This record gives sequence, structure tokens and C-alpha cells, in this order.
Amino acid sequence: MRTYFILTILCFSSVIGFSQKLELERASPFTAVKWKKNLPIVQFENEWYHFEKLDHISKKELLDYCKKEFGNKWQKRFSEDLVEVLKEGLNYTPNAQVTLQLSKDGVTKEYTGFFTLENRQRSLKYNRSKAVSKTKHLLPKKLTIVEAIEDLRAFENILDNKSSYAQLSTFDYKSAIKELIVSIESKKGEIDINEFTNEISKIMSEIGDRHSSIKNEAFRKENHKKYNLRLPFGVAVVDGKIVATKQDKNNQNYNYYYNSHPNIKSINGIAIETIIDTYNYRAKKAPINAKIYRASRAIEKYGELLFKNNIISSDSIKVVFSDGVNDKAETFKFTSAKKGYNSKLLKANYNNRLKIENRNFNDLSRKLEDNIGYINIPRMYNYDEIEDLENEIEKALENLLDTKALIIDVRNNPGGGRAIIQTFSSYILQEKQSPWVANVAYLRTDKKETESVESMSARYLYSYNSEKLTNNDRQAIDKFNSDFKLQKTFDTLKFSQPFYMILHKGNKNYTKPVYILVNENSFSAASVFTSAFKSLPNVKIVGVTTDGSSGNSKTAHLKYSNIRVKVSTMLSFQRNGKTLDGNGTIPDINIPADELQVLKGVDSQLNSLIKMINE
Repeated sequence: MRTYFILTILCFSSVIGFSQKLELERASPFTAVKWKKNLPIVQFENEWYHFEKLDHISKKELLDYCKKEFGNKWQKRFSEDLVEVLKEGLNYTPNAQVTLQLSKDGVTKEYTGFFTLENRQRSLKYNRSKAVSKTKHLLPKKLTIVEAIEDLRAFENILDNKSSYAQLSTFDYKSAIKELIVSIESKKGEIDINEFTNEISKIMSEIGDRHSSIKNEAFRKENHKKYNLRLPFGVAVVDGKIVATKQDKNNQNYNYYYNSHPNIKSINGIAIETIIDTYNYRAKKAPINAKIYRASRAIEKYGELLFKNNIISSDSIKVVFSDGVNDKAETFKFTSAKKGYNSKLLKANYNNRLKIENRNFNDLSRKLEDNIGYINIPRMYNYDEIEDLENEIEKALENLLDTKALIIDVRNNPGGGRAIIQTFSSYILQEKQSPWVANVAYLRTDKKETESVESMSARYLYSYNSEKLTNNDRQAIDKFNSDFKLQKTFDTLKFSQPFYMILHKGNKNYTKPVYILVNENSFSAASVFTSAFKSLPNVKIVGVTTDGSSGNSKTAHLKYSNIRVKVSTMLSFQRNGKTLDGNGTIPDINIPADELQVLKGVDSQLNSLIKMINE
């Protein structure tokens, strides 16, 4: 699931060209949408109007597609995901500025509207405020056995016909679904929708699609007391071990909960390895470092973890601590207070994001000691999200051209878009490597695309014969394909021809060593960034294996439960032939976070890299 920031795209011709195609996936020209007799009434410039037309797309076209594709969620998709509806459903990418036909009191007029993130956020907030009071009446809490089985068959159909990683996985999801159907048929009463959601989630997790999710959108955690129960101490990872922590007296740093027995060995008799591998099933197929890290986050919220495994939590919990040889047990009461571990580096990443989103670029880059360049990318922003960001990154890179080495820090970067990759490639790539095939992807479809596809071109992925590629690009692809081998096979009849992300050198090349600093929390497009430059002669990946994943997700809703099913429709391969999902990108130089970094917030990884460069 991705984080959406409340950002305003300034809608003036001097900032966004009126002919510029919209790249944002989460934007709207309306600040709210309400419905009367199943017809949309939109809020525009603080007034309510009947919606009639957007550019050349009529109200009927939009509503017919939404009803056909999204079932009883069609109104929600219209009001919250209009860009996706236009791009994926009607094959139309609107400009940032659009022409709206709106009517009021029987009079229709044309207005100029702008797709912005802020509008979409306001519309989302409006929907949520209206939904809270209606949810318990509109959405089911229980399913009949027949309804549950029908939804499971629909879920299987989604995996068969839409999911990319279901085709790549060796997991027999059909048998797993049959087993769940047998289990449901053996029940005498109705099926709890939350338990049903969790069982489907377990099946989905086995496929290895890290962008997938199964969600009961009617669920409200505040209505489930034990869901919100937490451990009364923090949980972190040191040297690959799950450890218990507590803050010091000044609440600045952390100590082990028990200095003599730092590691958590078991919880309520369940081995910590079982909790990591089985209970925290959402990250089951993540690379090992990411799996352990994400388990540490989940263990702190132990009530939620049990809830997602359909286990009723008790009021207390027995924890066994270990020093590797000897054990120490203690029983705790759960708490609702947030006493967990909070990484200083993760907080710094969040603060850097806030600064950038407020157009404060002061901490974007700097020169470190001994003339080493450093640039921090806390999130993979699309440039139309933040005015001037592209110029600021280019300016930062130009200011660092005279340094003896360059560190690009994408640790804790949750992903986003790929535009930033293009900017860095123009500086990093050398003459001999350009054009550079950085990523290969296949789209789950029964059609053989030979031209650009919107969802792929938004990721700078183009088919071999695309007009976006030059003959030089195609020659680079031919040379690359002579050695390229996929590590896993799949039924090519169910996928498109390959799409390629091609990078090019620019006019100003950085000729000194480049180090990309990553960790287990570098996810999605941040992992694509890392893999794109791996194996270049002047680039070294440093840190810990990234969390990988790249999926081009699409959503559908099950008919009776209204559960949202989100699956990836793309297979994304690195240059070594391995998928990003489940593998991540392995560093050339391994520098894990040590005890000092985890507990005291000292950036040991960066310090070790600086020392290595200087030596």
C-alpha cells in the first residue's frame, strides 16, 4: 500500500504547461463528489454542479465503465481514482489542465479545471466523513457459506486472469482455495468477513507479489479493542536478531530491555522464527533482511498480528528473552500506549520528505568531509508532484561534479515514480554504457502489445518497436538480449512482449566512483533505482539487500464481501534475470546497521562508507 501526501500542484501556465500530460495517478479536478439518483454532483471552486463532461469524455462513458469494472465500488472509484479510470479504462491520459462541462439549475457551462493531489485528498476526506456513519449499514459483517464460496471463485479468477506473479509462482493457489472452500463448507453458521479476509490474505502472500493486498475496506480498528493491543516495549533488529528495546531516561536513544538477554526467543511459546516466517505472512516472500525488519514492526503491534491470524489475544503475554545460550522469561500486560522503537534514520527520512514537499531543498545534498558528494532521495517523487524538484536535483548534481566520490542515499525510500532515475542516469552513465538497458518487464495480458501502453510508459518502459526508442536503443537491446536470461520461466502466451527501460548519458557526466546506499527498507521504485545502475563499472551498491518489488497494481472488488483485491499485473526483471519481487538488489559491498546505529541513532553505515572511500 502507498502513502499519499497532501500536495498542491500550482496550476498556472508558467508552472505546468497546458499541453503537459498528467503523470499523477492520484489527483482530481474536484474537491468532493456526492450522488443523486446515481448521478455525480461535483464540488468545484466551492460550488456544487452536475457533472456532464471532461474534455471529450462524456458522463455516460465514465459511469458505464465504472459500473462495469468496479461493481458496488463504482462511485468510490469515480470520486477517488478518476485518473486511473481515464487512463486504464478509457485509454485517455488527461492534461494537468482539463475542460469541464458542468451544469447548475439547468444551465451547462464550460470551466477550466486542474488535476491536483490536494483536490483528490479533499475528495477522499469527504468520502470518509460520509462513509463512517453508513459503513455498518452498507457493508456486510457476515457472509453466507454460498456467498463466501462465490467470492473465493471470483478471487481465483482474478489470480488466473489478472495477476502476473500468480503465473510465475510455484505455489498451488488453486488447491489452497479448494481447501479453504472445504473448510467453509464444514461450518454451520455464517462466515465472519474479517476472518475471511485474513484467510484470503494468507493465500495471496504465498504468491510473492509484494504490491498485492487483500483489504476489507469497511474494517475500523477502533471497533476492535484487542486489535490495538501492543507490547509494552520496543522491537528492533540488531545483527539479524529480533531484540527488545526501551528508551533511555532522556527519551533520546534506546537500550536493550534486558542488557543481559537482548534477543526475543519466543512469545507465548511461539518461536520468534515461526512468527517471522508464518505469522507475519504479509512479508513472507520478502528478501530475508526485509522480512526480519518488517516482522519487528509487526511484533510490536502484537494484537494486530494475532488478529490477522484469526487468533483472539489474551490480556497478558509471556516473552522469553535470550543471550544466545541462557533464557529469561517474563509475563507482561498488553498496552494500548505506543512505546515502540522508532529509528532515528527513519525519522530523518520522514523529515526530509516534509522539507522537500514544502519546497525546502536545503538538505537535499551537501559535500561531506574530504570532498565526498552526498545526495539524499527520501522518496521517488514524480516531478509534477513538487515544483522545482527536478531543477534542484540537477543543480545538486552539477555542484557535486568536482567531488572525488558521490554517495546517493535511498535508504528507507518507500518508492514512487521513476522520473528521478532518468535524471541521475544522465550524470552517472558514461559514453561506453549509453544506451543502457536497466529494466525488463512483461505485462499480464492475452494481447501482444507492440506499441506503448500508458501504465508502462508512465514507468519509462517501452516495447521494442515503440516510437519512443531510437535505433541505437534497439541495438543496445539486441546486444543485451544476447546474454540476458530469465531466472524463472512463465507462460509467454499470457504476457505481452517485453518492455524495456533504457537510460542515456547526458552532457555532463560524473566520472568518479558512485556509491548507492540502500537498506532493507528501500522499496519498489527505490529498488528499481538501485538495480538500474547495478553492474555499471563506476557504480557500487552499498548497504543491505533492498526490499525489491515492482508490480503495476490493479484492483478489483469481490461481489458479496466487497473485499478489495489488489494484484500486480507486471513482472519486473533486473539485468541479472531475477525478479525484483522476492530478491531485491544485493549490494556489492555489505554494510549492515550495527548496534550503535540501531540504538543510538549514529549513522554507522554512512560513516563506514566514508571511511572506506577515504582509505
